[in-house]
Amino acid sequence: MSEGEIAIRRGLPEDLRQAGVLLFEVAFGDKMRMAIRDRDKRLAFMARVYAADHIVVAHRDGELLGMIGLSSGAGHYHGGLMDIPWDPRPFRDLLGLRGSIMAVLSLRLTEHKPAIDELYVDGVAVSPEARGLGIGTKLLDEALVIARQSGMRWLRLDVIDTNPRAQALYERLGYKVTKVQSFRYMERIIGFGGMVSMELTVGASEAGGGPTVGPEGI
Repeated sequence: MSEGEIAIRRGLPEDLRQAGVLLFEVAFGDKMRMAIRDRDKRLAFMARVYAADHIVVAHRDGELLGMIGLSSGAGHYHGGLMDIPWDPRPFRDLLGLRGSIMAVLSLRLTEHKPAIDELYVDGVAVSPEARGLGIGTKLLDEALVIARQSGMRWLRLDVIDTNPRAQALYERLGYKVTKVQSFRYMERIIGFGGMVSMELTVGASEAGGGPTVGPEGI
């Protein structure tokens, strides 16, 4: 990995789109598997539906280090990370009619619908090679800046129970647990047994962006 400066930018550049799809597959492929079981079809579907301008990325010398998806109830990030219509027909060529219906219903019905004053963190993914560089913290700092600039009151996210490292980072950044859900009856199918919802109160806009934590972050 190169030693250049880590840059944070809003929007996923087209030349990094495929790298972004692969990174999200590493981070969230298990969660997407219920909707689209075949990996190659899942990757092709994600490449088609990701809203590139709803993503914040960390990169260095053209190498994608991490990314975060954002969703809001109004404004620029309205609609969320994946631009999926209710109509399954646009995906028939990729998944077939039945597969398209299953994918669209599964993903649309389970998506988080942010409140009008909420910016939702729709997934944080960090390259395994970039762990320990504070990439997750840098991305969440930028999400907080965006939330402040957008006049949001809350920054919210969900974390599954099999990722305690991420939850620990969120807690260090000031996120508070608001709800704990259990899915033990589905654990063998979906790969995790519960989900923790967390939120951070968004204060007034300040120079210098959001809070920072040392380099140990995800």
